[in-house]
Amino acid sequence: MINEKTQLLSNALATYARRMDAISGNIANLDTPGYRKISVSFEEQLQEVLHGVDGGRSASQVGPTLEIGDEGPVLEDELMDMADTQMRNQLSTRALHEHFGMLRTGITGRTG
Repeated sequence: MINEKTQLLSNALATYARRMDAISGNIANLDTPGYRKISVSFEEQLQEVLHGVDGGRSASQVGPTLEIGDEGPVLEDELMDMADTQMRNQLSTRALHEHFGMLRTGITGRTG
């Protein structure tokens, strides 16, 4: 059953997968001359939608956006971004697990 919450969490997980790909690429190209950092934004757009700044869009319509920076990546920053993304991914996965657990309980009347 797909509702707004599951769609938002699905978009978040897709964002974190793309972000990990971008971070991996950034780390792989640390020493490549002229390479510019690639990042994936999501949370900023989501905040705008949740605060009503972004017109009539719903939170479930927010998706990842690739951005190319002006400078090359820095290893320490990439490692921090990787750790942050892993935590966000775990949180989203846990929220999705809880959501489907509640659905299962509602359907079967049993937990677990």
